[in-house]
Amino acid sequence: MAALLVKLRMRQLGHQLSRNPWMIVSLVIGIMTALGLLAALASGLVALRMFAPADAVTSVVIAGSVLTAGWWIGALVVGADDLMAPERFALLPVRAGRLLPGLVAAGAAGIGGIATTVALLVTLVGWSVDPLALLAGAILIPVALATCILGSRVVGGLAARWLAGRRTRDLFVIAGAILVTCSGLIISSLLNTAIVFRGVGAGAAAVADALAWTPIGAAYGVPAALASGSWGAAMIRLAIAGATLAALWLAARAMLAARLVAPIAHRGGGQIRGGAILDRMLPSTPAGAIAARVLRYRRRDPRHIINVVTMLLLPVLLSIPQLMSMMRGESAGLAPATILLPATVAVMVATIVQMDIAYDHDAITLHLAAGVRGVDDRAGRVLATAIIAVPATAILCVLACLAVGDWSLLPASLGASIGLVLVALGAGAVVGPWLPGRAPAPEANPLGRGSSGGVQSFAALAIMAPSTLIVGAPALGFGIAGIWMPWAGWASLACGLVIGAAAACAGVVWGGRILDRRWPEVLIAVTSEA
Repeated sequence: MAALLVKLRMRQLGHQLSRNPWMIVSLVIGIMTALGLLAALASGLVALRMFAPADAVTSVVIAGSVLTAGWWIGALVVGADDLMAPERFALLPVRAGRLLPGLVAAGAAGIGGIATTVALLVTLVGWSVDPLALLAGAILIPVALATCILGSRVVGGLAARWLAGRRTRDLFVIAGAILVTCSGLIISSLLNTAIVFRGVGAGAAAVADALAWTPIGAAYGVPAALASGSWGAAMIRLAIAGATLAALWLAARAMLAARLVAPIAHRGGGQIRGGAILDRMLPSTPAGAIAARVLRYRRRDPRHIINVVTMLLLPVLLSIPQLMSMMRGESAGLAPATILLPATVAVMVATIVQMDIAYDHDAITLHLAAGVRGVDDRAGRVLATAIIAVPATAILCVLACLAVGDWSLLPASLGASIGLVLVALGAGAVVGPWLPGRAPAPEANPLGRGSSGGVQSFAALAIMAPSTLIVGAPALGFGIAGIWMPWAGWASLACGLVIGAAAACAGVVWGGRILDRRWPEVLIAVTSEA
């Protein structure tokens, strides 16, 4: 059974690669990224092994615990692989006890499982400080890998039935998106706190020692205890690791058995209210109708809500390092350049417009059946995004000037930020028909496969970002100069409004013409399941 499921998983991957060339590009980039991270991990451990052996052991325990926690939390945020969901095996005459080993093996044979296995093998460099630690680390690699995979299945299974409801699922994924967006800041803050109270080395050692007694770090704590000569601690941690693995196996088998006989069905979100006020505000044209529909999606669809939340959080997150520096007393206040941070909203705005058609999935066939012109499609999506992005950017500019304490910088902030946002709207409208990207299906996990848009979105961003900077250079340039010369701020505002509006209109017309020629290709791209 295990070999059969591994073969099935490989055939699914081969089918995806054969149907979508962009999947091949994604796979290659993913493999190269994983190899780069593994090379960085290996080189770091080799350096620590040579010059600071004790720190090498500490680093392995922390890195291993973070890896395990990533698998477990990833099951909540990203969700299980739908291609191997238990519900797909519900009609087959197979018991959970026979199916579970195969699902675990299939998980280990995936890209994430292979990368994790290689990373665990690399950690042997850190355990080589002591022969017993090296032997224990090698023996416990399967235990650590199984703990990752089984833990992800258990955590995902615990939340699966609770997340079956539309409202609960939407609330959870939005909270998960915010947590993922702020994860780097949270981890950095925790590490800085430990370092401040205990120093760099002592703080990391304290964190590693605490993690070694937890279910996520016990498998890595055994070699660490042997390396320090603590046989008693090693035995207790080994018992914790074994008990964790056994408990996860029993829990995963019980949840799998339950889902095989009672598959989980997603439930809807209840009554949908009308939008009469919204309809009256927008023009009675095809573009206005599309804009109204997109705005409804922006407040109902968690996939769109996540994009809007990320757009608003991006400038705030970029300003937090300066705020932390102020709290530590390293600076007296925010730098005047903080007023330009709202301009980073343009990055998300361009991506939102570029991928907007992909979020419609197969519903985009209604546009083709109704004979919607490309220019109306582009105008509606740009208008809907501008209604949210432009006022939000203006509010962020006001908040930035309030934080800096200099209201004379407001014209420069508004000119640079709104100018780049308007230019980004046009850039997204043009690039979208060529590279629509990939998005999760309407009922799929918003943070699951395709949530980042795939390679197409990265390629599109590589085109849109420099184009936006080049076209919006006058507004940005005058905005930067406005930090020192107030008159330049007003010039930035004028350039931003004029150039931005012209770029947005030109992007709608140009993108509409491209879309008229590429409707069939766009439909194939956004409805592909590969």
